[in-house]
Amino acid sequence: MKKLYLILILLSLSTFTFAQTINYGVKAGLNLSTLSLRSPGFPNLGENTTGWNMGVIADFGFSAFSIQPGLFYSTKGDKVVALLVNNNQQSAGILTGINKLYYIELPVNILYKIKLIHGATIHLGGGPYLGYGVSSSLSVNGGTVSPAFSTHYNNPDYGLNFILGAELENKFIIDAGYGLGLANLSGGGTTLQNRVISFSVGYLFK
Repeated sequence: MKKLYLILILLSLSTFTFAQTINYGVKAGLNLSTLSLRSPGFPNLGENTTGWNMGVIADFGFSAFSIQPGLFYSTKGDKVVALLVNNNQQSAGILTGINKLYYIELPVNILYKIKLIHGATIHLGGGPYLGYGVSSSLSVNGGTVSPAFSTHYNNPDYGLNFILGAELENKFIIDAGYGLGLANLSGGGTTLQNRVISFSVGYLFK
């Protein structure tokens, strides 16, 4: 995965000379994220939690596709809601835990473009991403702590992005995406991976 990512980074740099159009832009939006947990005898209780993404992109355009590397700050994590019981198996309240993971991410997406009327296009595609966790926070029933990222999670994260969106004639972008984390953030027989649904808007400067 890391070798593939390096190849695409080098490909992006080499296309700078041959691209028919080169645009730079900004994007920001909403993340709905969870952590996929696979551990013997332990249920996956995670629910989606909200976060955000924001960053800059470069778009190297060709006749039917573009290569689009970027640099983003992105919030991931999950939410766990559990019913507590006492020794008599009676309800002892509800525990709500919200886990936030903050990443610097480098995606490299290849987008196939379908031309519509008035210069607008629909694009679909995706590519690998590489993320480095810079901080984390854990909120339990309103109380928040900020443990060091490296204390609880492995670095770096990496995976695949899938994108469907549109680019309007005035260079506004609307995207919906899915991030499939492939790196195991945990260890000791437990597999913990990021899963993110994202919605974003952006603008390409002419």
